[in-house]
Amino acid sequence: MRSLLWKEWHEQRWKLAFGSLILGAFALIGLRARVVADELLLEWLCFLSVVLLPVMASTGLIASEREERTIESMLSLPVAPARIFWIKTLIGVLLTAGPLVVAGVISLIVAGGRELSTPAMALFFAKSIAAALSLFFWMFALTVRLPTETRASLIAMAVVVMWLLISLGITQASEASVFHPRPVDQPPPSNLWLACPFVFLIPPKTTTAGFVVASLFVQAAIAAMLLFWASRQFAAPTTTEGTS
Repeated sequence: MRSLLWKEWHEQRWKLAFGSLILGAFALIGLRARVVADELLLEWLCFLSVVLLPVMASTGLIASEREERTIESMLSLPVAPARIFWIKTLIGVLLTAGPLVVAGVISLIVAGGRELSTPAMALFFAKSIAAALSLFFWMFALTVRLPTETRASLIAMAVVVMWLLISLGITQASEASVFHPRPVDQPPPSNLWLACPFVFLIPPKTTTAGFVVASLFVQAAIAAMLLFWASRQFAAPTTTEGTS
């Protein structure tokens, strides 16, 4: 188990370093330069992170192993396939959340309490991490059996586009964001929001404590079901494996 975990870390750590460097530098330079408001800069930073980090994390864990034909040797190890799957899941969670944590810490050090309060900024990054992880679980589960990283990337991007379109359809207001909620006179949010990963970033002003708890419960339940299904599919052969 330790050697397997080290293998995954050794192969994937450059993604964590790259993502942390890019996002950290973006936050540091942008907040120090103050070309735009802190609020707007963080919205750009976190939106790009939520869209791109899950794609980068999910497509390079299993699909790349199938494409390089190394998955068979990994599954032949005296380790249960489920354990291999959960190790890859753990690495994927780290690759998705790690760079956002780094960017959040840098943002709090540089601009915490300046234009946005420190708790508000910390909460914003926490919500962004939650949205990114939710998208990662969708992408990871739906690409677990794909034979190439290219196909996995296409499916991952399709997941982003699908949920973005659903989000736009629900909100019907381009100004809605984590800092600019929907007007209070608009109707309560659709129950479809509970299943949408972007519920963490586009909450309506009419959000109640019950809605927050329900959204967290539904998102956790969906993630558990997706991972359970993916763990069952992990060791199943793909139709194109073994072909030239």
